[in-house]
Amino acid sequence: MKKFSMPFSNNPFLKLLLVISCFIFATFFIPVIGSLFLLVLPMILFFNGIVSGTNKTASAFLISFSLLLFPAMFLGLNVPVIAVFTMGVAGLFMTQCAIHNVSVEKTIVYPAIFIITVICFYFIYDGFVLSADPWLLVKKDIAATIAENVKLYSQFPLKAEDINFMKDNEKNIVSGITQIFPSIVVISATVIIWINFLLGKNYLGRAGIIFPKFTALTRWKAPDLIIWIFIASGALFFVPNKDMNFFSNNVFMVTCFIYLVQGLTIVSFFFQSKKVPLFFRYLFYFLIAVQQILMIPIAIVGLFDIWIDFRKFFQKDQTTD
Repeated sequence: MKKFSMPFSNNPFLKLLLVISCFIFATFFIPVIGSLFLLVLPMILFFNGIVSGTNKTASAFLISFSLLLFPAMFLGLNVPVIAVFTMGVAGLFMTQCAIHNVSVEKTIVYPAIFIITVICFYFIYDGFVLSADPWLLVKKDIAATIAENVKLYSQFPLKAEDINFMKDNEKNIVSGITQIFPSIVVISATVIIWINFLLGKNYLGRAGIIFPKFTALTRWKAPDLIIWIFIASGALFFVPNKDMNFFSNNVFMVTCFIYLVQGLTIVSFFFQSKKVPLFFRYLFYFLIAVQQILMIPIAIVGLFDIWIDFRKFFQKDQTTD
C-alpha cells in the first residue's frame, strides 16, 4: 500500500513558498497577531535566502505576496501592503549583505536605511497626492495612533485617574512624539533589523552555517566620531531656536541609542566570558524590556567604553580566574 505524501514534501521550492505564504497570510488576514509575523518576516527571508538561495527566496516571496494580495483587494481589506513588501525586501537585503561578506554594521544599517527611506517616501508621496505638507501628515498619523491607544487603554481595567491623565495630556503626548519622530523611525528600523539579524544568525548557526564576520558581534564598538556628535547635539540643547532644538533632540537620541547598543554588546561579552547560563541572560534582557530605566546605565557603560575598555578588563579577570 502506498503511503500518502503531501505534493510539496519533496519539492524544496514549494516548501519555501508555503512557509513564506503562511507569514504573509497571517500579516494580511489575522488582526494583532499578524503584526508579530510582520516584524519577523525579514528573518524568515534572511534565513531562507542563505539556505535556499536569494533568487528562489525572492521568487517565493513575490509569488506569495501577489497571490495573497488579490483576495485581500477583492474583499476590500485594508492590508499593510507597503509594510509587508518593505520588510520582505529588507530581509532579502540582509541576505545579500551576508552573501557578500560585509561587516555586521553594514548588514544591519543598510536594510534599516532602506526601511527609513520607504517611510520618508510614503509621507512625501502622500503629501504630494493630497497637496499637503508631509510633516502635517506625520502629525495627523501620530495623533490618530495616540487617540486609538487612549481608547484601547480605556477598555482595560486601569485606574480612572490614569486614563483621565492620558486623555488630558493627549495633545502634549502627540506634540512630544512628533518632536522626536525622526529618531523614533531611525531607532525602530534599526532595532527591527537588529533583532531579525540576531534571530536569523542563531538559526543559521543551528543549521551549521556560520559567517566569520558575524562571530565578533560582542566586540562591536561605535566609531570614535560619534562622541563628538553626542557632545555637539547635547550642547545645541541650550541654543534658543526651535528648529535647532528639534534637530539636536533627534540626533542626541540616535547617538544615545548607539551607545546603548555598545553597552549591550559589552553585557553580552561579559555573559559569554563568564559563561552565564542562557536562562539568566534572557531574564536580564527581559528586565531591560520591562524596566526601560535599566537602559540608562547600560548606555553609560557603552559611552565610557571609549575610555575604559571593559571587555579587556573582563578578559584579564577571566585569565586571572
